[in-house]
This record gives sequence, structure tokens and C-alpha cells, in this order.
Amino acid sequence: MRTKGIIYVLISALIYGFTPVLCSMTYDMGNTPLTLTFFRSFFVLPVLAVLMKKDHISMKISKVELGKVFVIALFGAVFTTLLLYSSYQYIAVGTSTTLHFLYPLFVTLICHFIYRDSMRKTQIIALVISLIGVGFFINLNDLSAIQGIIMALISGFTFSIYLVGIEKFGVSNMHSYKLSFYIAMWVCICLIIVNIFTGQFNFNQPLLSYGLMVIVAILAQFVAVVMLKEGIAIIGSSLASMFSMAEPVSSVIFGAIFLSESITIMQIIGCVMIMIGVSMLLKK
Repeated sequence: MRTKGIIYVLISALIYGFTPVLCSMTYDMGNTPLTLTFFRSFFVLPVLAVLMKKDHISMKISKVELGKVFVIALFGAVFTTLLLYSSYQYIAVGTSTTLHFLYPLFVTLICHFIYRDSMRKTQIIALVISLIGVGFFINLNDLSAIQGIIMALISGFTFSIYLVGIEKFGVSNMHSYKLSFYIAMWVCICLIIVNIFTGQFNFNQPLLSYGLMVIVAILAQFVAVVMLKEGIAIIGSSLASMFSMAEPVSSVIFGAIFLSESITIMQIIGCVMIMIGVSMLLKK
């Protein structure tokens, strides 16, 4: 059973590492981060609705819960996904995923400074090592790359707000299908409103681009989520977190294979340092 749990988590990590490649491919077909983020949620809504009906999960939700889910969706899905997808336009998907993966450190900082959780010496060392690792990615001669790096880092921060919010807002007990459905619903509503003022949706895309977006939606917002949840149920969240670190590594590899992305020695060192820092943080 333990091996089965590890396989589930690794499959989830590989999916999360691979989907950025598909996202990046759609940009060459005229796609935009706003359009991609919208359809990623839109295409998964009917899937979640069918699954909820199949499992007899009530769609009823209170106004208070709906408001809490809105805040979580705003930071965890709208801001996070938009920033992360936008960063793919400036830096390699592997680099972006690695920098985004700093979110466990941001969770620690939020819990320490806002909720007054104590910070262990190991966590401080992990933070320093990870920040030094980020420094290896920065090239002051390439301002566009710096823009992408900042976007990826902020996406990690907003995702940490999402993770803390799920716990502190008391919605962690809500069924995962139901929570995912209402998060996706809020994402679609928010982005439609944004598009009214910005006009950044681009529906004039080839069928291949739409097909890739459907694959991203099903893989990233359903298959990977289910695999991770099942894996955690078998091996626990701590061990699952360790194996989830295959995500940024696989993203670097997939980027090199499918997008011919290159990575420098400095970036490899930075990636290793960030992984060491996150490993120290996740080890209880």
C-alpha cells in the first residue's frame, strides 16, 4: 500500500510538472494567460458537477462559505495561476515552477508573522538557503527574466495564502469536489469581469490550442488533485510533500525535452539549494 501511495503522489507531481509545457505551447497559437486561466477552470466545471451528482454530494453552500471560498479562489486560483502562467512568457517553465515551489516557506512566514506560530532554527536556515538559491536565478542584464522571476515568486506567495486560508477559514472539511467546483466557478466569474475591462480574452485560436487547454484542465485540476489526495491518505502529508518535490525537477526536464529550454549551471545550483531548503522545512 505504501508503494501505491508513493506512485500516486509521483504521478500527481509529474502531471503538475508537465502541464506547464502544454500551457507554454498554447502561447504560440495566440493564447493569453487570462484566457488560459479562464478555460482551465471552465472546462473542469462540468466534470466536477457530474462527479458530485454521481457521489450524491450536495451543491448547497451557505453565504458565509461562499464568501470564504471567494477569497481562497481569488488568491489561490486567480492570482496564483495568472501570475504563474504569465511568468512562462519570460522565463523557462522549469525555472518558474522551481521558484513557485517556495510556497512552503511563505506558508511558514505567514503563520509566524500573522498567526504568531513559533519559527524553529531549522526553518530560518531553510529560508536563508532558499533565498540564496533564488539569487542564482537572477540575471540583472535581463530585465524581462527578472519580471518573470518576480511573477513566479509572487505566485508562490499567493498560493501560500490559499493554503493557509483553507485551514484558517475552516473549509478544509468541505468535500474536495465541492470546494474545487466553487473555486473554479469563482475563477470564471472573476476573469469574465476582468475581461470586460481589459478585453484580454482571445477566442480566435486553433482547435489544437483548445484541446491542450482541455487536457490541462482535466489533468491539473482533476487527475493530479485526486492522485495527490489518494496518495496523502495512504502515506501521509509529510511524506507526500517530500515526493511532491519531483514536480519542479520534472518541469525542468520536460521543458528541456519538449520546449528545448536550456538551463545554466547557476540555475542548477539555485534549483538544488531551493530543494534543500524546502526539504529542511518539510522534514518534521
